[in-house]
Amino acid sequence: MFGIDFKQGLKGIIFYIWYRRILNQMPGCTKLLLISFICCCFGFLQAQEPAYILDYSDKLLLRLYTISKVNSLTIENRLEELGLELLPNGNTNLGLGFNYKKFGLGLAFGLPLSAEKKRKFGKTQRLDIQGSMYGRKIGADGFLQSYRGYYNSNPTDFIDWTSDVLPQIKSMRILSLGVTGFYLFNSDKYSYRAAFVRDEIQKKSAGSFLLGLFGNYDEARTDAGFVPQEFPDSLRTKINVKGFKNLAIGFSAGYAHNFVIKEKFLLGLAIIPGFGYQRVSITELNGSIRNEDQPAGQVMARIGLGYEFKPFYLALTGSANWRNIDFSPYNFKLATEQFRFIIGKRLGI
Repeated sequence: MFGIDFKQGLKGIIFYIWYRRILNQMPGCTKLLLISFICCCFGFLQAQEPAYILDYSDKLLLRLYTISKVNSLTIENRLEELGLELLPNGNTNLGLGFNYKKFGLGLAFGLPLSAEKKRKFGKTQRLDIQGSMYGRKIGADGFLQSYRGYYNSNPTDFIDWTSDVLPQIKSMRILSLGVTGFYLFNSDKYSYRAAFVRDEIQKKSAGSFLLGLFGNYDEARTDAGFVPQEFPDSLRTKINVKGFKNLAIGFSAGYAHNFVIKEKFLLGLAIIPGFGYQRVSITELNGSIRNEDQPAGQVMARIGLGYEFKPFYLALTGSANWRNIDFSPYNFKLATEQFRFIIGKRLGI
């Protein structure tokens, strides 16, 4: 048997009429924000389904890990069909960290580079800070990278290069700052933390659409251009740039999925493309500056592999933020990437 509460129904009808009248008086952008806010509020009331997710965030999680980070740049001249690939001398860091009740901290220290690697690829000075915050429904990633000292990884595309020491640009500097925030629509069944933090466990395969915002600032500069001194002067006329700046903001939308294999294995994938507006400024070799407003584009991607053998776990994670600046005839491709190998232990389970 069932009954109808006429008083509650009447209240609902009155609220619906009021809501429609208010909504019709709002401009389009405000209307969209209100609807999004209401959806988020209802979303926060949802609870995770224990059949899909086990929450161990109240347990102390300890981890030992290695991490490698890269901030790279490729400069293409589309008219000449050539591309200059520039990389820092990468190193691996060894770190210790913990997570407890949604709070986490990790400290990593760079392992020393061999003299042979410094000889071949030069020396890179760096400040590299990358962080993240993942709640049940809302997450954010951010990075601050300052690198000085790069080398060219594809000299044979331009000249007959036989030396094992690659061309180096000691004065080249890149500063990159970025933040991306997103909202998960299916957090009752899908856990972002299970794949990329490991203080939750995904019991059944599930996925979720994501919607968010992003903002980036990139600045690259050199004393005498991005073309190494060992290359012919004719190449400098084809890549006639010694610096650029770019500020980008926009919206992002994507999808994430966790694949659970025989309960102990997890494969987590996430891809979040973004589109928006950016302001670009490039400085040519003669010092002249050109500015341009244009559409912005970026892609964030993450992968996580995990294996559970309680109370321990093994994990391999990777993340990338690829950004593109199209300034005719050039195409600047920036990449912020990191890779981790982790062994961790959950205390109290």
